[in-house]
Amino acid sequence: MRMTTRLVFSSLGTLTLAWALVPGVTSAQIISDDFETDTSADYTVVNLNDPGPNDGTVTFAFDYIAAGIPLAPRSDAGDKGGLKFTANDTTDDPFDDVWTAFHNTALPANVKLTVDMYIGVTGFSGTTEYAHVGIGGDGTTVNAIFSPISGSGDFIAFNGDGDVTSDYRWSRPDATGDRDTVSGSGETLDPSYWAGGSDASLPLYQEIFPATDFPGSPGNVWATIELTTFEGTTAIAVNGTTIIAGPAVQGGGILAAGLASLGYGDVFSSVAQPAQSQFGIFDNLTVEESFSVIPEPSSLLLLGLGTIGLTTYRRKRS
Repeated sequence: MRMTTRLVFSSLGTLTLAWALVPGVTSAQIISDDFETDTSADYTVVNLNDPGPNDGTVTFAFDYIAAGIPLAPRSDAGDKGGLKFTANDTTDDPFDDVWTAFHNTALPANVKLTVDMYIGVTGFSGTTEYAHVGIGGDGTTVNAIFSPISGSGDFIAFNGDGDVTSDYRWSRPDATGDRDTVSGSGETLDPSYWAGGSDASLPLYQEIFPATDFPGSPGNVWATIELTTFEGTTAIAVNGTTIIAGPAVQGGGILAAGLASLGYGDVFSSVAQPAQSQFGIFDNLTVEESFSVIPEPSSLLLLGLGTIGLTTYRRKRS
């Protein structure tokens, strides 16, 4: 398999290696859902506060074109449907609304998941909500990055406004199956994060989203997310640029086969104003069996991480 390497220089003179993976040979698709019709029967939807009451919505075949949102990048002209989530619509309890929708199709351990994602952000009050994409899920455990840390499988969570120091959160099990850490808090120089950390202010994220309403974050724009796992290693790419690559299981081991998941939630004590002005939409979910070899970046990244630690990026939620 061929791989290309990009050299990214920050304004601090930092050199970061960012390999763009060229897809390997994959089998026929295992899952394909364009959400043009109501496919809710194919999913198990769970909430952190089940059996409720839950303060949000999950809408299949949501007409996002009618809502004024542009067509997803991998959709055909005339398409209009997506999977929409809202959270904490009326109350400020972070335990009310963290959603996970598991596709009911059992997957092999080595897969490539691709999906288009849109995080809608209006105003600056209660804006920090997270969308997530995952594989290896158990179908019952809600994926949450904190309040509390919860989940199954391997998943990546994003916010749309870049308003905390942990805007890109990767969550993995450890070798015993427990989930007691979430890698990459604000100033962490975890080599799995090719940007040098998880803050949207870091140069690599700024390069991916240079001119959005919230630079460095996928707020009010479509982004295509790819999550590939192969023989115990995971790589996560956004708009074709790999942002994270490393062991799918902390401490080693192969990620257990499981389910694909999409989700959304508000993990903070806040209510977006106006109500439902923050939301997440997914479109064009595909999952293929993966035969791709994923690079091991840890040693190479050390060439470029030396000076990132000189500057920390901290912001307060508005």
